[in-house]
Amino acid sequence: MPNSLVGQRFNVNDRVTRKNSSVLHNKFSKKYGNITKAIERSNSLGSKMYYYKVLWEDKRSSEHAQHSLEPAK
Repeated sequence: MPNSLVGQRFNVNDRVTRKNSSVLHNKFSKKYGNITKAIERSNSLGSKMYYYKVLWEDKRSSEHAQHSLEPAK
């Protein structure tokens, strides 16, 4: 069985939200956005790391590491 934690988890146009523990305490509302670009980089050991450009609903864009995003429900 393949490990779903290894490799690229998201594709362009996937709807995502940012993982944020403060949302659990209702301090901030969750932001939703779509991935516009997938970026593959290597760390100093040569392991592949995935980053994504996200266009948020408020028309702002930002780049995030794969581990900080989750699929929108």
